[in-house]
Amino acid sequence: MTKDEAKKYFLKGYERGLKDMVAEVLKLASRGYGVTELSVVLKAKMYERALEDMDRKIEAGDVDLGLAAPTLGALRGRGSYLVREERGEKVFELLGELTAKEARPLCITRTHPKDLGALGVDLANFVWLTRQPVKEVACASPTDLVGLTTTIHRHLEAANAVVVVEGLEYLVSQNSFPAVLRFVQAIHEKVVLKDSYLLASANPEAFKEADYRQLAQAVTAEL
Repeated sequence: MTKDEAKKYFLKGYERGLKDMVAEVLKLASRGYGVTELSVVLKAKMYERALEDMDRKIEAGDVDLGLAAPTLGALRGRGSYLVREERGEKVFELLGELTAKEARPLCITRTHPKDLGALGVDLANFVWLTRQPVKEVACASPTDLVGLTTTIHRHLEAANAVVVVEGLEYLVSQNSFPAVLRFVQAIHEKVVLKDSYLLASANPEAFKEADYRQLAQAVTAEL
């Protein structure tokens, strides 16, 4: 379940609790209870009674527990995913799951090629983001978002592709947030058209809350 989905179900339960509380107060007031009496009765009985009532409603199937919502961390299907993590680890695990199902990989990453090999990533299908090009290694400048977009779009031309972009916060530090947001949006559109995957990792702590929320809204789901 994503953060937005969890919030949705929490707020739904919170709203229901408030409505039940107000209904109970109005019922007691209609019976002639004064302020002091209401205070005593509510403190003594209301919470316990409300919990018992809610338990009965849950058992009767009258409350939506959100059990049908997707599980956090699980791919729902093809599309673009924002992977919340401090370091690029989960994103490569997900990549392994997809390549095991014959998806064609392309990694745009800050991780050194030697370390990528240890993670089981095929070094024939990656681009290393660096300002210092290395011989016999596919490299790209982190400021060349146009070139990166072109490379990714070419890879996505054939269906069943998966693109990993590791560390969006690094791209933001080298460009600007609006530029990186447009970059993600452009890739997302192509991914949807070509029935493929985008796995973009990002550390929420490195973003302003509003900026990270925009990134999450620009993709299919957040993991």
